Order: sequence, then C-alpha cells, then structure tokens
Amino acid sequence: MRESTPPQSQPATPAPSAAPIAFGAAETRCFGWYHAPRGTPRATGVVLCRPVGYEGTCAYETYTQLAERLSDRGFAVIRFDYHGTGDSIGSDSDPDRVQAWQACISAGLDEVRRLAGTPRLALFGVRIGATLATKVASEHGGVDSLVLWAPCASGRAFTRELRAAGTLRAHAPRAGETGGDDLETMGTLYTAQTLQDLQALDGKPSTPAPARRALFIARDDIPGAGPLPAAFREAGIDCDVVEWPGYTAMMAEPHEVDVPTSTLDSIIDWIAAGEPADARPEPRQGAEAPLQRDAVFAGVREIPLLFGHEHGLFGILAEPERLDPADNRAETAILMLNVGTNHRVGPNRLYVKMARAWAARGYRSLRFDLAGIGDSRSAAGYASTRLYSKGSTVDVGAAIERLSGLGVRRFILVGLCSGAYVAFQTALADPRVTGLVLINPRRLDWSEGETLQSAMQRSYKSSHYYRKALFETSTYKRLLQGDIDVRGIAGRLATLTRVRAERAARRLLGRAPAEENVLANMRLLSERGTDILLIVAEEDDGLDYLEFHLGPRGRHMSGQPNFRMLMVAGADHTLSQTESQVHVIEAVRQHLDHTGANIG
Repeated sequence: MRESTPPQSQPATPAPSAAPIAFGAAETRCFGWYHAPRGTPRATGVVLCRPVGYEGTCAYETYTQLAERLSDRGFAVIRFDYHGTGDSIGSDSDPDRVQAWQACISAGLDEVRRLAGTPRLALFGVRIGATLATKVASEHGGVDSLVLWAPCASGRAFTRELRAAGTLRAHAPRAGETGGDDLETMGTLYTAQTLQDLQALDGKPSTPAPARRALFIARDDIPGAGPLPAAFREAGIDCDVVEWPGYTAMMAEPHEVDVPTSTLDSIIDWIAAGEPADARPEPRQGAEAPLQRDAVFAGVREIPLLFGHEHGLFGILAEPERLDPADNRAETAILMLNVGTNHRVGPNRLYVKMARAWAARGYRSLRFDLAGIGDSRSAAGYASTRLYSKGSTVDVGAAIERLSGLGVRRFILVGLCSGAYVAFQTALADPRVTGLVLINPRRLDWSEGETLQSAMQRSYKSSHYYRKALFETSTYKRLLQGDIDVRGIAGRLATLTRVRAERAARRLLGRAPAEENVLANMRLLSERGTDILLIVAEEDDGLDYLEFHLGPRGRHMSGQPNFRMLMVAGADHTLSQTESQVHVIEAVRQHLDHTGANIG
C-alpha cells in the first residue's frame, strides 16, 4: 500500500572542508576530494592512494574517514579516483593504465601543495596503492613520509593473485602489444598491457630514496611484514614496522566493513610525529578548491551536485554535452540508487558505465549516495540495518526535487539488490516516479522485526540453476570432490518448499497471505502508469523470491500494463562480467526509447 506520510531519514551532515575537485592533465584527469585542514594547518599535505578493483571498493569508507580525521587534525588531504576508476574519466580498456595511475598520484601531490602550501608531503596506500605510492615517491621527489599498509611486494605477486581469482579472455593484439589475454576478475577488466605493466612494478625502493621515513602496517590475517622493510632500511630509510588491527575488517564486503578507527588514529599520530615543531604551511594567495562544475568527455557532461538536507547529499549528474531542451529525453532523468553500501559508482563501476552510456544516448542520469553512504555523510554514520529502510525514500525525494529544478518531469529509478527495494518503496510513496528498473532484487518488502540476515538471505543460486545442474556431469564430479555445499543447498530448497506450503495452507483456510502485498503493490504501480522493467539473472537467488510473489517468470503480472520481466542468462548478482553489463545497459536503453516514445 502507498504510504500516507513519507518516513524520516537520518539527517546528512556534509563535511564543510571537503570539496569535489578535478586535477591532472586532460588525458588523465582525476576526480577527487580536497579536505582542507581544520584548526591550525600543519606543514604536511597527504595524498591517499587507494587499491584498485574490488579492494578499492571495500576500502572506500576507510579512506573517507581517514581523510576526515586527518583534516580534523590540521592536515590538508586529497583522496581521489585513478584514471579509469570511480568517477574519473576513462575505462578498463584504455591503454597505459598503470602509467596513468601513477600520473594521478603525482598530480595529487602537486595539487595538495598548490592548494595548501605544504612544504612536506606524505603518501598513504593500501595493497597495490602502496606499491604505486612508493614508485611515484621515488620519481616525484619531495615526499617526506610513506604509510604502506599491507603493500604488495611486487606487481608480479599482485597479478598472480588476480589470475588466481579471474578468468582469461582472449583478444586480438592491440596496437603496441605482442599479443596476450585480458583478465576479468572481481568486476574489473585488466588488459594484457595492464597486466604486463603491473608485473613490472617493484615494491622495493629505488634511487633516489622515495621518502625519509616509512611506516609499514602488517596484515592482521597473515603473520609478518614481508621483505620490504629490510629493503627500505638498506636504502637508508627510517622504517617503523607495526602490526595494528583492521586490515581484515577494512577489506570485508562493503556492507560488512568495520572501519578500523583506532588504527587510523595511530596512523595520523605517526605522520604528525614526523613534523618539526615549528613547521607551518606557506601562505597561498589565490589558491582555491572550488566545487568542480563539470567535466566534458566523449560527448558527455558530468556535473557534481550537492543537494538535500542542507546540501548533505552528493551525486553526479551525467547528461549529453549538447542538451537539446526540445528533446523529450532532456525531460527524463534516471536516478541510480546505492547497492548496499557501495558508493554511487555501483558494484564493478556499473552505475558509471550506465550513466555515461545513457547520457551519450540523450538521457540525463544521476548517480548519488543515500544519507550515510559514500560522500553523503551522516552524523550518525552508516548502519547496515538501513539497507532496507524506507527512510531512504526521503533522500530519493530530495534528488527528485533537485532535478525538477533543472526541468526534469519524468523520473525513472534504477536499483540493484537493496537499491531495487528503495526504488520500489519510493515509487509507492511518491507518484512523481514514472518508471522503475529493478535489477536482481532480493527483497521488495520489509517486515518489522526482520534482521538484515533474514532479509538478505544466504547467497546461493536459484532453484532453476540447481535443477539444471542435476543434468550436468560436472556437478557430480564436484560433488565427489566435496566442492558443493549439499547441506546448505538442501536447507535453502527445503525452506522454499515450506513457505510455499504454508502459503497454500493459509489460502485454503481463507487467510490472505501477508506477503501478497508485493504482488498487489506491483499491480498498483503498473495500473497507475508506472513503467516497470524487472531484470533478473536466471541463476540469481532472488529469482525464487520474485517467483514466490509474482509467479513463474512473473506470470501473475501477465496482462498488466507497463510491466516487463527480462531474464538474463549467465549473469551473476552484481553483473560483474562485462558481457552481462553491456547486455543490461542496452536492454534498459531500448526500454527507455520505447517508453520515451509515449511522452506527450
């Protein structure tokens, strides 16, 4: 049923010292945030170098909180996305990726010194981010301190890990290549050239020495700090080696991350201890970090937006470079809602790819963070129990208000997993929503008293997948090898059988099952004129939930206007494979073109 009054969201409180910026050469331009020092400015500017790929996604909140804590202690800080990652321009398939990442770090050092006048510089990095920081520090010069958390001893070791987790994809040799295979792993594509360049990285210090001092923080899940501290000492660098907790918690699934605040404070203490007592930044005249207005590339314009809750929410609007007000598509905005606690770029950078593809097609797309996620900061911090909170619909309403002021009158909400829940609930509460694209939802409703674990369920495959697997000989080979969780799968299938039987019994007794609200609300939206595209991977565990409510392949919605269910073969829950992403982006584009043709 539609809500009579909108729920209240926790207020977002932006960090007033943080400003979105862009820096670096045009071909490697990076999106980032500048955190100006609060209180008495210190003499050290700090640049934070993230890991790449999935590890960078997991560590996003840790890096953000580290930047804020450094700023509170008087440090000027830049955190940023490498070229071809996050909100920066570029893609996985671009050439010279590793060189571009190093160029971004070097440009970040120049930028923090330009903005804050800091005579000293420090670099912080985790995993391959630490390895890149060491390399850049040697070439750039002027870096006083390095903080290296679980640095990769070499790029070769890092690529071995990638290959163990990924899938090789053959391709025709590109310009400048001698041939090879691309590697797709954990939602990131590494070209053969990128792998080759990564393998050439060495975590050991080169001449000249990268820094005066270095702090090595060992992993808390693997004993020892590895060979790098000894190599740094041999190069004459003052090294401290510690075993502080937090690595495992920082690198958990994004919605399970526990930011290691005590270790972050210890890191800040170590950086501060290296400053002379009388060190101060140089006064800078005319150095400002204004709100980045836009970035234009490949026919797309991207504009950072602060809005809602006294401008506590943040997002990036992508639109055609030349927006035609007479084009109906200019009156359509696609709003992409967070997947769990993944910030606005989406899992596997999916939302960035979607937004830019649709903007190139003529549509306006806003990827933004709900309160407490990513860069929509919250005084209360983020709680994973809010993944399925109706309070988030208030944040979506604020985004709609902001876009209404730009002439938008059709609002289409796109959400994957928990984002689909927020999209569905917002549409029920707000009649301004004219379309929904729901991708692999695991829940579309939420009952009082449910826990996150019961709502998210355990991640198995759909029952359709298991039925098909019974006819594949490889299944029985894996069974004999002990590679199949027989008990867990059996328990999941038994639960599905039980809840279906309980519903049938209630119907026989004339008691309407409460869970049929999903079907009733889906029909309500369809009849109201809301265009609904439901996209589900055939193997996704959410398919059982959807078919429980909507019938096999959405049969109970048959004949309903404005509803379509699309099945995607070979895709996983977060569409981590490029082929799945391209397929879904094109399917949504066709859906938008079809429904857009009906605009009056």
